[in-house]
Amino acid sequence: MNLNLVSVAAFACGALLSAQSPLNVYPVAPVGYYGWNAPPAIHSHMFDLTVTSQVTLQAINTPLLSPLGQQGTFEVWLTNPGITTYVGSETNSANWTLQSSGRIFGKGTTGSLVTLSALTCQQTPAGAGLVLSPGSRGVLLRYVGVTPLLVATTPQTFTNAEISVSGGSMQYTPWGAPQGAIGGTTGYTSWGWRGQIIYANGTAPHACAETATYGEGCYTVNGSAYQEWTDNAPGGAAAAASLALTGKSLKFLPTGPSYLMLPGTAAGYVAPSATATALALTDDNEVTVALTVPFNYAGGTTNNLFVHANGYVSVATNNTLPGGPNYVPEIPAMLSATETAWWSWHDYNPTEAGSGQVKFEEVGGVAYITWDGVESYPTTQANPSTLQFQFNLVTGEVNIVWQTIESFGQTGFLQGSDHIIGFSPGGNSPATGLFNINTLTSQLLSFPEVFPLNLVSSSNPLIGTTVNLVTSRETGSSLGICFVTTGQIAAPGLDLGLIGAPGCSALVDISTGVGNLISNLGLPGVSMSIAFPLPNNPAFAGLSVFSQSIWLDPTVNAFGMLVSNGVDFTLGNF
Repeated sequence: MNLNLVSVAAFACGALLSAQSPLNVYPVAPVGYYGWNAPPAIHSHMFDLTVTSQVTLQAINTPLLSPLGQQGTFEVWLTNPGITTYVGSETNSANWTLQSSGRIFGKGTTGSLVTLSALTCQQTPAGAGLVLSPGSRGVLLRYVGVTPLLVATTPQTFTNAEISVSGGSMQYTPWGAPQGAIGGTTGYTSWGWRGQIIYANGTAPHACAETATYGEGCYTVNGSAYQEWTDNAPGGAAAAASLALTGKSLKFLPTGPSYLMLPGTAAGYVAPSATATALALTDDNEVTVALTVPFNYAGGTTNNLFVHANGYVSVATNNTLPGGPNYVPEIPAMLSATETAWWSWHDYNPTEAGSGQVKFEEVGGVAYITWDGVESYPTTQANPSTLQFQFNLVTGEVNIVWQTIESFGQTGFLQGSDHIIGFSPGGNSPATGLFNINTLTSQLLSFPEVFPLNLVSSSNPLIGTTVNLVTSRETGSSLGICFVTTGQIAAPGLDLGLIGAPGCSALVDISTGVGNLISNLGLPGVSMSIAFPLPNNPAFAGLSVFSQSIWLDPTVNAFGMLVSNGVDFTLGNF
Protein backbone atom coordinates (compact mmCIF):
# COMPACT_ATOMS: atom_id res chain seq x y z
CA MET A 1 0.00 0.00 0.00
CA ASN A 2 1.05 3.59 -0.53
CA LEU A 3 -0.39 6.88 0.64
CA ASN A 4 -0.29 10.19 -1.21
CA LEU A 5 -1.80 12.04 1.73
CA VAL A 6 0.82 12.92 4.35
CA SER A 7 0.03 12.42 8.03
CA VAL A 8 -0.61 15.76 9.71
CA ALA A 9 -1.47 14.42 13.15
CA ALA A 10 1.40 16.28 14.83
CA PHE A 11 0.62 19.61 13.17
CA ALA A 12 -1.34 22.38 14.75
CA CYS A 13 -1.96 25.43 12.57
CA GLY A 14 -0.31 28.39 14.28
CA ALA A 15 -1.86 31.81 14.45
CA LEU A 16 -0.44 34.45 12.17
CA LEU A 17 2.07 36.63 13.92
CA SER A 18 1.26 40.32 13.94
CA ALA A 19 3.91 42.89 13.08
CA GLN A 20 6.82 40.52 13.35
CA SER A 21 8.66 37.73 11.59
CA PRO A 22 7.83 35.16 10.42
CA LEU A 23 4.91 35.43 8.06
CA ASN A 24 3.23 32.03 8.26
CA VAL A 25 1.80 31.01 4.91
CA TYR A 26 -0.36 28.20 6.31
CA PRO A 27 -3.45 27.60 4.15
CA VAL A 28 -6.56 27.11 6.26
CA ALA A 29 -8.66 23.97 5.75
CA PRO A 30 -6.63 22.57 2.86
CA VAL A 31 -8.00 19.71 0.78
CA GLY A 32 -4.87 17.70 1.51
CA TYR A 33 -1.08 17.47 1.45
CA TYR A 34 0.59 15.65 -1.42
CA GLY A 35 3.89 15.05 -3.17
CA TRP A 36 4.77 14.55 -6.79
CA ASN A 37 4.49 10.97 -8.02
CA ALA A 38 7.32 11.91 -10.38
CA PRO A 39 9.47 14.36 -8.36
CA PRO A 40 10.72 17.07 -10.74
CA ALA A 41 14.36 18.04 -10.88
CA ILE A 42 13.16 21.63 -10.40
CA HIS A 43 9.80 22.70 -9.03
CA SER A 44 8.47 26.25 -8.79
CA HIS A 45 5.76 28.14 -6.95
CA MET A 46 4.75 31.68 -7.87
CA PHE A 47 2.78 34.25 -5.88
CA ASP A 48 2.56 38.00 -5.32
CA LEU A 49 4.38 39.67 -2.44
CA THR A 50 3.55 43.12 -1.15
CA VAL A 51 5.92 44.84 1.28
CA THR A 52 4.59 47.70 3.38
CA SER A 53 7.66 48.24 5.57
CA GLN A 54 11.24 47.48 4.55
CA VAL A 55 12.50 44.05 5.66
CA THR A 56 15.58 41.85 5.17
CA LEU A 57 14.80 38.30 4.11
CA GLN A 58 16.76 35.80 6.22
CA ALA A 59 15.34 32.32 5.67
CA ILE A 60 12.48 30.20 4.38
CA ASN A 61 11.00 27.22 6.27
CA THR A 62 9.06 24.82 4.05
CA PRO A 63 8.06 21.14 4.20
CA LEU A 64 9.70 18.65 1.83
CA LEU A 65 9.06 15.07 0.79
CA SER A 66 12.67 14.09 0.15
CA PRO A 67 14.85 11.34 1.66
CA LEU A 68 16.56 12.24 4.91
CA GLY A 69 19.74 14.21 4.22
CA GLN A 70 19.13 14.65 0.49
CA GLN A 71 20.67 18.01 -0.40
CA GLY A 72 19.14 20.52 -2.75
CA THR A 73 19.00 24.25 -3.33
CA PHE A 74 16.15 26.63 -2.59
CA GLU A 75 16.06 29.84 -4.66
CA VAL A 76 14.10 33.09 -4.46
CA TRP A 77 13.50 34.91 -7.74
CA LEU A 78 11.72 38.28 -8.06
CA THR A 79 10.13 40.00 -11.02
CA ASN A 80 12.27 42.79 -12.41
CA PRO A 81 11.70 46.41 -11.28
CA GLY A 82 8.41 47.78 -12.56
CA ILE A 83 6.72 44.36 -12.78
CA THR A 84 4.41 44.19 -9.78
CA THR A 85 2.89 40.72 -10.21
CA TYR A 86 3.84 37.25 -11.40
CA VAL A 87 0.70 37.18 -13.58
CA GLY A 88 1.76 37.51 -17.20
CA SER A 89 5.37 36.49 -16.48
CA GLU A 90 4.78 32.79 -15.81
CA THR A 91 6.54 31.67 -19.00
CA ASN A 92 8.94 34.59 -19.51
CA SER A 93 12.26 34.01 -17.73
CA ALA A 94 13.55 37.41 -18.89
CA ASN A 95 11.15 39.04 -16.43
CA TRP A 96 12.83 37.41 -13.42
CA THR A 97 16.12 37.76 -11.52
CA LEU A 98 17.63 35.39 -8.98
CA GLN A 99 17.86 37.32 -5.71
CA SER A 100 18.90 34.78 -3.06
CA SER A 101 19.55 31.07 -2.56
CA GLY A 102 20.59 28.55 0.08
CA ARG A 103 21.07 24.88 0.75
CA ILE A 104 18.13 22.76 1.89
CA PHE A 105 18.10 19.17 3.18
CA GLY A 106 15.35 16.54 3.07
CA LYS A 107 13.82 15.36 6.34
CA GLY A 108 12.25 12.14 5.03
CA THR A 109 9.16 11.08 3.13
CA THR A 110 6.85 10.27 6.03
CA GLY A 111 5.94 12.30 9.07
CA SER A 112 4.12 15.48 10.02
CA LEU A 113 4.27 18.98 8.60
CA VAL A 114 6.49 19.91 11.54
CA THR A 115 8.99 17.06 11.21
CA LEU A 116 9.21 17.38 7.41
CA SER A 117 9.82 21.14 7.41
CA ALA A 118 13.33 22.23 6.42
CA LEU A 119 14.94 25.61 7.08
CA THR A 120 16.96 27.19 4.28
CA CYS A 121 19.02 30.26 5.15
CA GLN A 122 18.92 32.69 2.23
CA GLN A 123 21.78 34.88 0.98
CA THR A 124 22.20 37.12 -2.00
CA PRO A 125 25.01 36.35 -4.46
CA ALA A 126 26.99 39.03 -2.63
CA GLY A 127 26.62 37.17 0.68
CA ALA A 128 24.09 39.43 2.40
CA GLY A 129 20.41 39.39 3.25
CA LEU A 130 17.85 40.21 0.58
CA VAL A 131 16.47 43.68 1.36
CA LEU A 132 12.86 44.12 0.26
CA SER A 133 11.66 47.70 -0.03
CA PRO A 134 7.99 48.73 0.07
CA GLY A 135 6.06 47.82 -3.05
CA SER A 136 4.67 44.81 -4.88
CA ARG A 137 6.43 42.19 -6.97
CA GLY A 138 6.05 38.64 -8.19
CA VAL A 139 7.93 35.87 -6.38
CA LEU A 140 9.13 32.56 -7.77
CA LEU A 141 10.37 29.94 -5.33
CA ARG A 142 12.49 27.20 -6.92
CA TYR A 143 13.16 23.80 -5.33
CA VAL A 144 16.18 22.28 -7.05
CA GLY A 145 16.99 18.63 -6.30
CA VAL A 146 14.38 18.21 -3.56
CA THR A 147 10.63 17.61 -3.63
CA PRO A 148 8.22 20.06 -1.99
CA LEU A 149 5.15 19.00 -0.08
CA LEU A 150 2.17 20.37 -2.00
CA VAL A 151 -0.97 21.84 -0.44
CA ALA A 152 -4.32 21.49 -2.20
CA THR A 153 -6.26 24.55 -1.11
CA THR A 154 -8.33 27.57 -2.11
CA PRO A 155 -7.03 31.11 -2.82
CA GLN A 156 -6.04 32.83 0.39
CA THR A 157 -4.13 35.93 1.49
CA PHE A 158 -1.63 35.94 4.34
CA THR A 159 -0.61 39.23 5.87
CA ASN A 160 0.98 40.97 8.82
CA ALA A 161 2.22 44.52 9.44
CA GLU A 162 5.22 44.23 7.09
CA ILE A 163 4.37 41.88 4.21
CA SER A 164 1.52 40.01 2.55
CA VAL A 165 1.29 37.06 0.15
CA SER A 166 -1.57 36.42 -2.27
CA GLY A 167 -2.48 34.41 -5.35
CA GLY A 168 -0.22 31.78 -6.79
CA SER A 169 0.44 29.07 -9.32
CA MET A 170 2.64 26.01 -9.57
CA GLN A 171 5.03 24.85 -12.29
CA TYR A 172 6.72 21.50 -12.80
CA THR A 173 9.56 23.32 -14.57
CA PRO A 174 10.34 27.04 -14.09
CA TRP A 175 8.78 29.20 -16.76
CA GLY A 176 7.07 26.24 -18.34
CA ALA A 177 3.32 26.02 -18.70
CA PRO A 178 1.72 26.63 -15.28
CA GLN A 179 -0.07 23.66 -13.78
CA GLY A 180 -2.78 26.10 -12.80
CA ALA A 181 -3.76 28.75 -10.31
CA ILE A 182 -4.66 27.98 -6.72
CA GLY A 183 -8.26 26.85 -6.38
CA GLY A 184 -8.59 24.93 -9.64
CA THR A 185 -10.69 21.80 -9.81
CA THR A 186 -8.86 19.42 -12.15
CA GLY A 187 -5.44 17.78 -12.13
CA TYR A 188 -2.71 19.60 -10.25
CA THR A 189 -4.51 22.93 -10.41
CA SER A 190 -5.29 23.64 -6.78
CA TRP A 191 -1.82 23.60 -5.31
CA GLY A 192 -0.61 26.40 -3.08
CA TRP A 193 2.68 27.04 -1.34
CA ARG A 194 3.13 26.41 2.36
CA GLY A 195 5.90 27.75 4.54
CA GLN A 196 7.29 30.53 6.67
CA ILE A 197 8.97 33.69 5.41
CA ILE A 198 11.52 34.67 8.06
CA TYR A 199 12.89 38.21 8.04
CA ALA A 200 14.27 41.11 10.08
CA ASN A 201 12.69 44.55 10.10
CA GLY A 202 14.57 47.20 8.16
CA THR A 203 18.02 46.69 6.68
CA ALA A 204 19.80 44.16 8.88
CA PRO A 205 23.24 42.55 8.69
CA HIS A 206 22.76 38.97 7.54
CA ALA A 207 25.16 36.13 6.78
CA CYS A 208 24.27 32.44 6.78
CA ALA A 209 26.11 30.19 9.20
CA GLU A 210 26.45 26.92 7.29
CA THR A 211 28.16 23.58 7.72
CA ALA A 212 28.84 20.92 5.10
CA THR A 213 31.00 17.83 4.80
CA TYR A 214 33.13 17.00 1.78
CA GLY A 215 35.40 14.19 0.67
CA GLU A 216 35.60 10.83 2.43
CA GLY A 217 37.60 9.06 5.07
CA CYS A 218 39.72 6.11 4.00
CA TYR A 219 39.46 2.33 4.09
CA THR A 220 35.74 1.77 4.07
CA VAL A 221 34.89 -1.94 4.00
CA ASN A 222 31.56 -2.33 2.23
CA GLY A 223 29.34 -5.40 2.21
CA SER A 224 26.26 -3.78 0.69
CA ALA A 225 25.27 -3.29 -2.93
CA TYR A 226 22.34 -1.32 -4.30
CA GLN A 227 20.80 0.26 -7.38
CA GLU A 228 17.71 2.46 -7.30
CA TRP A 229 15.17 3.63 -9.86
CA THR A 230 12.98 6.61 -8.97
CA ASP A 231 10.62 8.73 -11.00
CA ASN A 232 13.51 11.05 -11.88
CA ALA A 233 14.79 8.24 -14.12
CA PRO A 234 14.20 8.61 -17.89
CA GLY A 235 10.66 7.49 -18.60
CA GLY A 236 9.92 7.19 -14.88
CA ALA A 237 10.81 4.54 -12.32
CA ALA A 238 8.61 1.76 -13.72
CA ALA A 239 9.80 2.02 -17.30
CA ALA A 240 13.46 2.44 -16.32
CA ALA A 241 13.42 -0.51 -13.89
CA SER A 242 11.61 -2.71 -16.38
CA LEU A 243 14.14 -1.92 -19.09
CA ALA A 244 17.09 -2.57 -16.78
CA LEU A 245 15.83 -5.68 -14.98
CA THR A 246 13.67 -7.74 -17.32
CA GLY A 247 15.73 -10.73 -18.44
CA LYS A 248 18.54 -10.08 -15.95
CA SER A 249 19.78 -11.69 -12.74
CA LEU A 250 22.27 -11.13 -9.93
CA LYS A 251 24.41 -13.86 -8.38
CA PHE A 252 25.82 -13.63 -4.84
CA LEU A 253 28.62 -16.18 -4.77
CA PRO A 254 30.20 -17.01 -1.38
CA THR A 255 33.95 -16.31 -1.53
CA GLY A 256 35.57 -16.91 1.84
CA PRO A 257 34.02 -14.37 4.22
CA SER A 258 32.70 -12.31 1.30
CA TYR A 259 30.15 -12.34 -1.50
CA LEU A 260 31.22 -11.89 -5.08
CA MET A 261 28.29 -10.23 -6.87
CA LEU A 262 28.05 -11.14 -10.54
CA PRO A 263 25.55 -10.31 -13.30
CA GLY A 264 23.60 -12.87 -15.30
CA THR A 265 20.51 -13.44 -17.44
CA ALA A 266 17.06 -14.81 -16.70
CA ALA A 267 17.98 -18.24 -18.08
CA GLY A 268 18.13 -19.59 -14.54
CA TYR A 269 14.46 -18.91 -13.80
CA VAL A 270 12.62 -21.99 -12.56
CA ALA A 271 8.84 -21.87 -12.90
CA PRO A 272 7.01 -22.88 -9.70
CA SER A 273 5.69 -26.41 -9.75
CA ALA A 274 2.07 -27.33 -9.15
CA THR A 275 2.96 -28.23 -5.56
CA ALA A 276 4.59 -24.89 -4.70
CA THR A 277 3.07 -23.23 -1.64
CA ALA A 278 1.23 -19.94 -2.18
CA LEU A 279 2.26 -17.76 0.76
CA ALA A 280 -0.46 -16.07 2.77
CA LEU A 281 0.91 -12.60 2.19
CA THR A 282 -1.20 -9.51 2.66
CA ASP A 283 -0.29 -6.09 1.30
CA ASP A 284 2.87 -4.72 2.96
CA ASN A 285 3.40 -7.73 5.20
CA GLU A 286 5.81 -10.65 5.60
CA VAL A 287 5.58 -14.35 6.35
CA THR A 288 8.12 -16.92 7.53
CA VAL A 289 9.10 -20.02 5.56
CA ALA A 290 10.93 -22.91 7.23
CA LEU A 291 13.92 -24.53 5.54
CA THR A 292 14.60 -28.26 5.69
CA VAL A 293 18.30 -27.62 6.38
CA PRO A 294 20.11 -24.55 7.74
CA PHE A 295 21.14 -21.91 5.21
CA ASN A 296 24.62 -20.48 5.67
CA TYR A 297 24.90 -16.88 4.52
CA ALA A 298 27.64 -14.28 4.82
CA GLY A 299 27.56 -13.47 8.51
CA GLY A 300 25.48 -16.30 9.94
CA THR A 301 23.11 -19.24 9.65
CA THR A 302 19.31 -19.39 9.61
CA ASN A 303 16.65 -22.09 9.61
CA ASN A 304 13.99 -19.71 8.28
CA LEU A 305 13.59 -17.03 5.64
CA PHE A 306 11.29 -14.04 6.07
CA VAL A 307 9.51 -13.19 2.82
CA HIS A 308 8.11 -9.69 2.43
CA ALA A 309 5.31 -8.89 -0.01
CA ASN A 310 7.27 -5.87 -1.24
CA GLY A 311 10.07 -7.86 -2.81
CA TYR A 312 12.73 -8.62 -0.23
CA VAL A 313 13.81 -11.70 1.70
CA SER A 314 15.51 -11.53 5.12
CA VAL A 315 17.09 -13.89 7.63
CA ALA A 316 14.84 -12.45 10.39
CA THR A 317 11.97 -10.00 10.50
CA ASN A 318 12.39 -6.76 8.51
CA ASN A 319 8.70 -5.85 8.41
CA THR A 320 9.42 -2.61 10.29
CA LEU A 321 12.20 -0.66 8.62
CA PRO A 322 14.11 2.31 10.09
CA GLY A 323 12.93 5.74 9.04
CA GLY A 324 9.83 4.93 7.04
CA PRO A 325 7.19 2.49 5.83
CA ASN A 326 8.10 -0.76 4.11
CA TYR A 327 6.26 0.22 0.93
CA VAL A 328 8.50 3.22 0.13
CA PRO A 329 11.90 2.02 -1.19
CA GLU A 330 14.64 4.17 0.33
CA ILE A 331 18.40 3.56 0.27
CA PRO A 332 18.95 4.68 3.91
CA ALA A 333 16.25 2.28 5.13
CA MET A 334 17.81 -0.62 3.22
CA LEU A 335 21.30 0.17 4.51
CA SER A 336 20.11 0.41 8.12
CA ALA A 337 17.65 -2.50 8.12
CA THR A 338 18.06 -4.56 11.26
CA GLU A 339 18.45 -7.90 9.50
CA THR A 340 20.48 -9.21 6.57
CA ALA A 341 18.38 -9.22 3.38
CA TRP A 342 18.40 -9.60 -0.38
CA TRP A 343 16.36 -6.90 -2.10
CA SER A 344 14.16 -6.40 -5.11
CA TRP A 345 12.17 -3.80 -3.21
CA HIS A 346 9.03 -2.42 -4.80
CA ASP A 347 5.46 -1.75 -3.68
CA TYR A 348 3.94 -5.04 -4.88
CA ASN A 349 0.31 -5.84 -4.07
CA PRO A 350 -0.52 -9.58 -4.04
CA THR A 351 -4.01 -8.78 -2.69
CA GLU A 352 -5.06 -6.92 -5.84
CA ALA A 353 -7.86 -8.62 -7.79
CA GLY A 354 -6.35 -10.83 -10.48
CA SER A 355 -2.85 -10.79 -8.99
CA GLY A 356 -0.62 -13.82 -8.97
CA GLN A 357 0.84 -15.04 -5.68
CA VAL A 358 4.22 -15.24 -3.99
CA LYS A 359 5.17 -18.93 -3.91
CA PHE A 360 7.71 -21.07 -2.05
CA GLU A 361 9.18 -24.51 -2.60
CA GLU A 362 12.42 -26.47 -2.19
CA VAL A 363 13.67 -28.45 -5.18
CA GLY A 364 17.03 -30.21 -5.39
CA GLY A 365 18.54 -28.42 -2.42
CA VAL A 366 17.44 -24.97 -3.60
CA ALA A 367 14.77 -22.82 -1.92
CA TYR A 368 12.78 -20.90 -4.54
CA ILE A 369 10.69 -17.84 -3.64
CA THR A 370 8.79 -16.56 -6.67
CA TRP A 371 6.66 -13.48 -7.28
CA ASP A 372 4.55 -15.25 -9.89
CA GLY A 373 2.76 -12.54 -11.83
CA VAL A 374 2.26 -10.32 -8.78
CA GLU A 375 0.52 -7.00 -9.34
CA SER A 376 1.71 -3.47 -8.65
CA TYR A 377 -0.34 -0.35 -8.14
CA PRO A 378 -2.55 1.12 -9.57
CA THR A 379 -5.35 -1.35 -8.94
CA THR A 380 -7.09 -0.23 -12.14
CA GLN A 381 -4.30 -1.56 -14.39
CA ALA A 382 -3.14 -5.12 -15.02
CA ASN A 383 0.66 -4.83 -14.62
CA PRO A 384 2.08 -8.08 -13.21
CA SER A 385 5.75 -8.84 -12.51
CA THR A 386 7.56 -12.15 -12.18
CA LEU A 387 10.82 -12.47 -10.26
CA GLN A 388 12.50 -15.14 -8.18
CA PHE A 389 14.95 -15.51 -5.30
CA GLN A 390 16.99 -18.72 -5.31
CA PHE A 391 18.81 -19.86 -2.14
CA ASN A 392 21.16 -22.81 -2.64
CA LEU A 393 21.07 -24.57 0.72
CA VAL A 394 24.21 -26.57 -0.08
CA THR A 395 26.60 -23.94 -1.47
CA GLY A 396 25.16 -20.74 0.08
CA GLU A 397 24.83 -19.13 -3.36
CA VAL A 398 21.93 -16.70 -3.85
CA ASN A 399 20.43 -15.56 -7.14
CA ILE A 400 17.80 -12.94 -7.88
CA VAL A 401 16.19 -13.51 -11.30
CA TRP A 402 13.93 -10.97 -12.98
CA GLN A 403 11.72 -12.63 -15.58
CA THR A 404 9.43 -9.68 -16.33
CA ILE A 405 9.07 -6.36 -14.46
CA GLU A 406 6.07 -4.16 -15.13
CA SER A 407 6.65 -0.87 -16.94
CA PHE A 408 3.28 0.89 -16.56
CA GLY A 409 3.81 2.80 -13.29
CA GLN A 410 1.39 5.71 -12.90
CA THR A 411 0.46 4.65 -9.38
CA GLY A 412 -0.64 8.10 -8.27
CA PHE A 413 1.47 7.67 -5.14
CA LEU A 414 4.68 9.43 -4.24
CA GLN A 415 7.48 6.94 -5.01
CA GLY A 416 4.86 4.32 -5.80
CA SER A 417 6.85 2.94 -8.74
CA ASP A 418 10.34 3.02 -7.21
CA HIS A 419 12.61 -0.05 -7.19
CA ILE A 420 15.76 -0.88 -5.20
CA ILE A 421 17.76 -4.05 -5.80
CA GLY A 422 20.80 -5.51 -4.04
CA PHE A 423 22.01 -6.91 -0.74
CA SER A 424 22.85 -5.54 2.69
CA PRO A 425 23.94 -7.23 5.93
CA GLY A 426 21.96 -6.40 9.05
CA GLY A 427 22.69 -3.14 10.88
CA ASN A 428 24.07 0.15 9.63
CA SER A 429 26.08 -0.09 6.41
CA PRO A 430 28.26 2.35 4.46
CA ALA A 431 26.56 4.00 1.49
CA THR A 432 29.36 3.16 -0.93
CA GLY A 433 27.91 0.09 -2.65
CA LEU A 434 26.20 1.76 -5.62
CA PHE A 435 26.34 -0.30 -8.81
CA ASN A 436 24.72 -0.41 -12.26
CA ILE A 437 23.36 -3.77 -13.37
CA ASN A 438 23.88 -2.81 -17.03
CA THR A 439 27.63 -2.31 -16.59
CA LEU A 440 28.39 -4.63 -13.66
CA THR A 441 31.20 -7.14 -14.19
CA SER A 442 31.81 -8.11 -10.57
CA GLN A 443 31.72 -6.46 -7.17
CA LEU A 444 33.23 -7.84 -3.97
CA LEU A 445 31.09 -7.44 -0.86
CA SER A 446 33.26 -7.90 2.23
CA PHE A 447 32.39 -8.55 5.86
CA PRO A 448 32.43 -7.31 8.51
CA GLU A 449 31.73 -3.83 7.21
CA VAL A 450 33.87 -0.90 8.37
CA PHE A 451 32.94 2.78 8.33
CA PRO A 452 35.65 5.38 7.71
CA LEU A 453 36.82 7.83 10.35
CA ASN A 454 34.10 10.47 10.66
CA LEU A 455 34.17 14.17 11.54
CA VAL A 456 31.11 16.36 12.13
CA SER A 457 30.33 19.76 13.57
CA SER A 458 27.84 19.84 16.42
CA SER A 459 26.08 22.99 15.21
CA ASN A 460 26.10 25.73 12.64
CA PRO A 461 28.94 28.23 13.19
CA LEU A 462 27.15 31.28 14.56
CA ILE A 463 29.49 34.13 15.40
CA GLY A 464 30.11 34.32 19.14
CA THR A 465 29.20 30.69 19.84
CA THR A 466 31.26 27.53 20.28
CA VAL A 467 31.03 24.60 17.90
CA ASN A 468 32.27 21.15 18.79
CA LEU A 469 34.19 19.18 16.17
CA VAL A 470 33.48 15.54 16.97
CA THR A 471 35.55 12.67 15.57
CA SER A 472 34.11 9.16 15.68
CA ARG A 473 34.45 5.65 14.24
CA GLU A 474 38.06 5.50 15.39
CA THR A 475 39.84 2.15 15.46
CA GLY A 476 41.18 0.85 18.77
CA SER A 477 42.53 2.97 21.62
CA SER A 478 44.93 5.60 20.44
CA LEU A 479 45.58 9.27 19.69
CA GLY A 480 44.81 11.56 16.79
CA ILE A 481 44.83 15.16 15.65
CA CYS A 482 41.91 17.34 14.57
CA PHE A 483 43.17 20.09 12.27
CA VAL A 484 41.38 23.43 11.96
CA THR A 485 42.56 25.63 9.14
CA THR A 486 41.59 28.29 6.62
CA GLY A 487 43.12 26.26 3.78
CA GLN A 488 40.99 23.75 1.94
CA ILE A 489 42.09 21.04 -0.46
CA ALA A 490 38.97 20.35 -2.51
CA ALA A 491 37.66 16.79 -2.82
CA PRO A 492 38.88 14.26 -3.77
CA GLY A 493 41.93 15.80 -2.05
CA LEU A 494 45.62 14.95 -2.17
CA ASP A 495 46.37 11.21 -2.07
CA LEU A 496 48.71 10.45 0.82
CA GLY A 497 50.25 7.40 -0.78
CA LEU A 498 53.50 9.36 -1.09
CA ILE A 499 53.91 9.19 2.71
CA GLY A 500 52.71 5.60 3.11
CA ALA A 501 48.95 6.07 3.41
CA PRO A 502 47.59 5.15 -0.04
CA GLY A 503 43.86 5.67 -0.48
CA CYS A 504 43.77 8.34 2.22
CA SER A 505 43.35 11.93 1.09
CA ALA A 506 44.41 15.23 2.62
CA LEU A 507 41.44 17.59 2.49
CA VAL A 508 42.94 20.54 4.40
CA ASP A 509 46.19 22.47 4.27
CA ILE A 510 47.66 21.91 7.72
CA SER A 511 50.26 24.65 7.21
CA THR A 512 47.53 27.33 7.50
CA GLY A 513 45.97 26.13 10.76
CA VAL A 514 46.42 24.38 14.08
CA GLY A 515 46.28 20.78 15.27
CA ASN A 516 44.30 19.71 18.33
CA LEU A 517 45.02 16.48 20.16
CA ILE A 518 42.16 13.96 20.29
CA SER A 519 42.11 10.61 22.09
CA ASN A 520 39.88 7.91 23.54
CA LEU A 521 42.47 6.89 26.16
CA GLY A 522 40.84 8.88 28.96
CA LEU A 523 43.65 11.41 29.20
CA PRO A 524 42.87 14.47 31.35
CA GLY A 525 41.27 17.22 29.28
CA VAL A 526 41.50 15.23 26.01
CA SER A 527 38.57 13.56 24.23
CA MET A 528 37.26 12.92 20.73
CA SER A 529 35.57 16.33 20.72
CA ILE A 530 37.28 19.68 20.17
CA ALA A 531 35.55 22.88 21.38
CA PHE A 532 36.16 25.61 18.83
CA PRO A 533 35.12 29.10 20.06
CA LEU A 534 34.10 31.48 17.28
CA PRO A 535 34.99 35.18 17.53
CA ASN A 536 32.18 37.50 18.55
CA ASN A 537 33.01 39.93 15.76
CA PRO A 538 30.69 40.65 12.79
CA ALA A 539 33.75 41.22 10.61
CA PHE A 540 34.26 37.44 10.50
CA ALA A 541 30.88 36.79 8.84
CA GLY A 542 31.46 34.87 5.65
CA LEU A 543 34.81 33.44 6.73
CA SER A 544 35.22 29.78 5.74
CA VAL A 545 37.08 27.40 8.06
CA PHE A 546 37.94 23.78 7.29
CA SER A 547 38.69 20.79 9.45
CA GLN A 548 39.90 17.20 9.10
CA SER A 549 41.00 14.58 11.62
CA ILE A 550 43.70 11.91 11.50
CA TRP A 551 43.87 8.82 13.69
CA LEU A 552 47.02 6.88 14.53
CA ASP A 553 46.73 3.13 13.93
CA PRO A 554 49.93 1.24 13.03
CA THR A 555 47.96 -1.66 11.50
CA VAL A 556 46.25 0.19 8.65
CA ASN A 557 49.15 1.23 6.38
CA ALA A 558 52.87 1.92 6.36
CA PHE A 559 52.45 5.37 7.87
CA GLY A 560 50.00 4.11 10.50
CA MET A 561 47.28 6.68 9.90
CA LEU A 562 43.60 7.00 9.02
CA VAL A 563 41.97 10.25 7.88
CA SER A 564 38.38 11.51 8.10
CA ASN A 565 36.16 13.41 5.73
CA GLY A 566 36.49 17.19 5.66
CA VAL A 567 34.17 19.71 7.30
CA ASP A 568 33.57 23.13 5.77
CA PHE A 569 31.91 25.72 7.95
CA THR A 570 31.15 29.32 7.07
CA LEU A 571 30.73 31.78 9.93
CA GLY A 572 27.52 33.79 10.00
CA ASN A 573 25.01 35.54 12.21
CA PHE A 574 21.91 33.51 11.31
